[in-house]
Amino acid sequence: MSARRPGPEVEREPGSLDAIFAGRVVRRESGEDRPAGPKARRTRQLILAAARTQFDRQGYQRTSMVDVALAAGVSQGTVYQYFRDRSDLVVAIIQQALHQLLTRTDTTWRPAEGMAGLERILTNYAVGFAEAPDVVRVWEEVSHTDEEMAELRRTLSHLFEASVEKAIRTGQRAGRIRRGLDPVETSRALCAMTDRYCYVSYVFDPPAGGPPDPAETGRLLAELWATALSLSD
Repeated sequence: MSARRPGPEVEREPGSLDAIFAGRVVRRESGEDRPAGPKARRTRQLILAAARTQFDRQGYQRTSMVDVALAAGVSQGTVYQYFRDRSDLVVAIIQQALHQLLTRTDTTWRPAEGMAGLERILTNYAVGFAEAPDVVRVWEEVSHTDEEMAELRRTLSHLFEASVEKAIRTGQRAGRIRRGLDPVETSRALCAMTDRYCYVSYVFDPPAGGPPDPAETGRLLAELWATALSLSD
């Protein structure tokens, strides 16, 4: 999957999460991919829940497909009916977490909404880390050992950057954001800062008193973004 970054003069259109994950959900029977009925969907969900628990307890490298099968109470062959390997399990877990987040929150930043809109989307971003630190932890681990997973992570990061880049260009044309900023590199810097801050705060090294409330994180990050962008409310 290509993740080429165009030059600053090109306005990238945000891609589709559905397109990125297309073709991942399959059930193999007699060497053929077949649509999953209600029972198969329940079995698949059981396997995913078991995999998520095992990855969180043991880490990606120390968890085998046999471990997942035992935890789910199914045969190893049943696991392979739905998932070709461990990375396929991780992709499905990530897809599920993203789908749950995106179906109930607005993740599109509109500069015309000012600080309120910026705070909203950054709070929603923090919620993803706060609600699923185990998913983020295993994704971080596997991204350093599996090139396919690393490419998926890069592609999703580029989706976020492309959305922010488009918003910056819109804000610049409307006079709400400082025109001297390069939309491509500014979006890249702001998104990287946001992603790493959330990773450290909710997954890698939470404060002694516990992770911050996502709303507090949203407010802090919104202030930093607004200052960097010279955002007018």
